[in-house]
Amino acid sequence: MSIGTKIRKLRYQNNKMSQEELAYKVGIAQTSISNIEADKNIPDFLLMEKICNLFGVNLNYFLENNENYTFSQNDNNNTMIGKIENLGNTVPEGILENIIRRITNLEKTLSKPSE
Repeated sequence: MSIGTKIRKLRYQNNKMSQEELAYKVGIAQTSISNIEADKNIPDFLLMEKICNLFGVNLNYFLENNENYTFSQNDNNNTMIGKIENLGNTVPEGILENIIRRITNLEKTLSKPSE
């Protein structure tokens, strides 16, 4: 089952959530959700994290039995690091450490071989 199919399945299991509602909740256009569900586009890691958090599933749910998903860890890490660096001194104490811990945990999860 593709990532797009799994997202559509989760939407329907969640009170038949519309594409528009999902798009609003994760901060993208409805057409992007449509293209992902039609397997025309593959969501990036940050979007996948938002979708996982919204539906309460683990990233592995999407990656299991899906050979078509490729994750460019370096690109996404650079994006996250850049965003963190742009925060500068405006981050309250403890928040930056929490962000770094979450990134580290995600990297560990993604680097584990699938069983």
